[in-house]
Amino acid sequence: RNMNIRQLFPCLMILLLWSCNSLHDETLLHGNWKVSEWKEVQSGKAISQKMDFQFDADNSYSVDYGSQKEAGSYYLSGEFLHTKETGSIEKSVRITKLTADSLVFQMNRAGSLEVITLRKS
Repeated sequence: RNMNIRQLFPCLMILLLWSCNSLHDETLLHGNWKVSEWKEVQSGKAISQKMDFQFDADNSYSVDYGSQKEAGSYYLSGEFLHTKETGSIEKSVRITKLTADSLVFQMNRAGSLEVITLRKS
């Protein structure tokens, strides 16, 4: 017997809501983070650059790159951390690990995959 739209709709809504949830506990993200390791995946080359994050419970964030600063809002969805700098476009990185004191994510920078490990400070 075929399902009709009324029977299928609740299933689709549950699937949609489930897919929007994060795989990570957002409260673990809150606080200040400093880079402990940053590598380009293909070459294994270490990148020595400042990128200190602060994530707040009100879904605001800031990044200190040393010579530049960035601030805006963030949210988690699935395995991704999405940031939207005030007055700019949204960016996302793939979180591969998030614990109380460690955050590891992958990002594509100019076509090069990089892995960044941060420690809570």
